[in-house]
Amino acid sequence: MASPRGDAVAGAPPARDRVPASTLLPLTIFWSTLDRSLILPLIPGIAGDLGTSVAVAAVAITTHAVAYALLQILWGPLSTRWGRIRVLVVSTSLAAVANALAAMSPEILTLIIARTASGGAFAATFAAVLTYFGDALPLARRPSAMSNLATATALGLALGTLTSGALATWVSWRTIFAVYSVVTALMALLLATLPEAGERGIEGIRPQLARLTRNGWAIAVCAVTALEGVLLIGVFNLLPVVLQQAGSDAFTAGMATAAFGVAVVIVSQLMKLVVGRVAPIWFLAAGGCFAVLGFLILAMRVDPLTVLIGATCLGVAWALAHTTLQTWMTDAASDTRALGMTLFSISLMLGAAAGSAAGTIAVDQGAFSVLFIGSAVAALGFSIVAVAMRRRYREHGD
Repeated sequence: MASPRGDAVAGAPPARDRVPASTLLPLTIFWSTLDRSLILPLIPGIAGDLGTSVAVAAVAITTHAVAYALLQILWGPLSTRWGRIRVLVVSTSLAAVANALAAMSPEILTLIIARTASGGAFAATFAAVLTYFGDALPLARRPSAMSNLATATALGLALGTLTSGALATWVSWRTIFAVYSVVTALMALLLATLPEAGERGIEGIRPQLARLTRNGWAIAVCAVTALEGVLLIGVFNLLPVVLQQAGSDAFTAGMATAAFGVAVVIVSQLMKLVVGRVAPIWFLAAGGCFAVLGFLILAMRVDPLTVLIGATCLGVAWALAHTTLQTWMTDAASDTRALGMTLFSISLMLGAAAGSAAGTIAVDQGAFSVLFIGSAVAALGFSIVAVAMRRRYREHGD
């Protein structure tokens, strides 16, 4: 793996030729996140149309997250061998096909398979983009790039739930997936125009994997990230379903949970103004505190106002904590960055799948307060452990 300094990246074109990547790659993160959030307010409607229960239809959320996590085991090595851009083109094309299949699903099993395939295809996106920027930027400039990626993720979460919740009032969920499929295909064509960055194919996967498994800090960061995934993706993803189960419609559920994305956009951009002057432990501590507060608010009562406030707190937590964890991992796994960022993303989404599965059981039984109180306790543990770890860590600085 190359160790870039400044804007110089081995095997990459001059900085001016990479300018489109600074816009298109965050847009790709946005679009892949949209895929995850688009279905959330649609679950009750899908269940009604396909003649199944909400709990069964919600399985599509869990299997999407599982596939997103596990298929990175395939995409990570391919990213090292093929290059980041080629992997992004192939995976985004497959996602377009999967969403077309979702739009045409005659029954729930086909829909679950299609959504699982889409999650598996988009599994390539996050780690490939993180690795690309890790190759292309020095450590000092990565926090700003990570803030932009956090903003893109937040916009995907916010606009996915908000847009699909609004559109579901006027158009079929099938139309939503069909349009998304067409735009995804266009995205694949745009990605094919980007240049590569960094070196590829210069070392086998096994030596890199051996070094990564001996890297205690990288493994520790991934463990903390998995817990973050349980809380801020897995449990959060169920908020639209919880709110609809409590009596709200799809549009209201989408509006309330979209506050998560708005909070991330604002806070992640504000972080860029102070990131060089504030120690990472304070971002992690504050993020954990906001997560605890958000879940406690949700545990007290579930209605549009508490979900709006709770989602806002969770969005602030994501902006503060996840951006910090991303930057930390690019440094902790600097000598195996492609595989390291793949493991990071796998950990996040396996956590998300676990949170979604546990949350689905709680939602099906109406045990909302138990779910959110447990999440608040876990968020407190996340904050304490993450801060203690980051305080002891010494940066490599490459």
